[in-house]
Amino acid sequence: MSGPEPPVDGRSVGELLLDADLTARASLWDPRPEQAKDRARSWGELAEAAADLWASIPDRSADPSMSRIAELARGLHRTHLRAGWPGPGPGDPHLESIATSLARAAELVQARRHPTAPLSREGNLDADGARTRIMHTLYVATHGAGVALRNHLADLQRRLDARQAIPAGDSLQHARDTMRRLDSAERLAGTYLHGRWPAALTGEHRDHPEQARVAAALARWDLQAHRTLAGPPTTPNLEWIARIQQGFVITTAVVGAAAAHQGQLDPSDVARTRPALTDLEHAWAALAGDLAQLHGRHRVIDPALLLAGREVQAALREITHQHAGYATPAAMASRADLAHTLGSLRASLTAGVDLAHVTRDALADPDLTVSARAAHAMAVHASAPTTNAAWVDAGSLHHNRDIPLPQPVRSALVDRVEQVITCAVTADSASLGLHRQPITDQPGAPSLGRAHEDRTPPSSTPPPGWGCER
Repeated sequence: MSGPEPPVDGRSVGELLLDADLTARASLWDPRPEQAKDRARSWGELAEAAADLWASIPDRSADPSMSRIAELARGLHRTHLRAGWPGPGPGDPHLESIATSLARAAELVQARRHPTAPLSREGNLDADGARTRIMHTLYVATHGAGVALRNHLADLQRRLDARQAIPAGDSLQHARDTMRRLDSAERLAGTYLHGRWPAALTGEHRDHPEQARVAAALARWDLQAHRTLAGPPTTPNLEWIARIQQGFVITTAVVGAAAAHQGQLDPSDVARTRPALTDLEHAWAALAGDLAQLHGRHRVIDPALLLAGREVQAALREITHQHAGYATPAAMASRADLAHTLGSLRASLTAGVDLAHVTRDALADPDLTVSARAAHAMAVHASAPTTNAAWVDAGSLHHNRDIPLPQPVRSALVDRVEQVITCAVTADSASLGLHRQPITDQPGAPSLGRAHEDRTPPSSTPPPGWGCER
């Protein structure tokens, strides 16, 4: 008897490329030394996926830049196999996610287009935009990997300068050689992008968003998150939930500001909501950051949860993003009824209060396991300086086994999620005004006095801006 069909990623090629690009930018945040080997393992897979997708898209210029980078990646892979560095181990989640998105986009392009079919002028402009975004994704991800390697090299050099042994399996020379070769790939990508980024993105094709998509995606996400957390909890699932919650809180603020700018909402209502949304976003981000450090050997996110989260991202970005960053308020308003979209986001803010409580229950599950080394570091940081308790046994620490959450780590995470709960309740209450239309004078209508909420003194705080993304 066959099992259930695996979930299918329903995002378009453009949505996959945008997700890959934004994920590459996210990889630039705090590239730590311990990420260097993971990124070195995953970079070749990313470069291969980028080259495969590139080859599927017609290229009027026949530019050789991607072919050169692909050949560099193959050579680097051979060197790694011969040298035994970085060796077997986990890959980098950001780079693996990018490679998956690019590979899926290649499948869609290859399935829908005859390889010799000529393109229209609009089709060629769209192809130029797609290649530019692919190269930018590779450029940014390569830079992020290079920064992690530089930090790793600096860490190794400090150990040597202090006459300390470097960890087994590490090599200053191999890490330096890899960094230099990635620098070459980054320069090749940068040369191609010169004069093209972001100008070429103006030719990207966009479909008009479906109004019901956001509400459906958010409802699907909430249901799937609860279903996933009803099973055995894992840190990758918990982190992904925190990241998606953080993301749509940010989007709520962005869409609210755009709606106020376009006169669809009262700016004072939006301004009053912004601090609560900021606090909630920071609370989810802090929880996600702690969980990301604790991943053990099992790093796979529940496929249904992963795709539900990606659909939320795609549905919201279809409204909020354009070219290299956020769309203008006018562009957002032309794509969707912003007040209606905010109604869907408000409902998810309300549902997020319960999801935060369910997350707290998952963190209390005794079967939740984490990396021994990461748990040890967090337990030492969370414990009082005078505590001499050994929270992780030496054998588990040496082999970095998956272990149950030590009590100081569990307490620290529960404190994080308690802050999320507090901020979620506050944001839910503060956002009640986001569904109201701005007050307008209607000639001939009798005056009934001011409503209670309209007696609040006007705020001196200007309405929030609609955002800027680099």
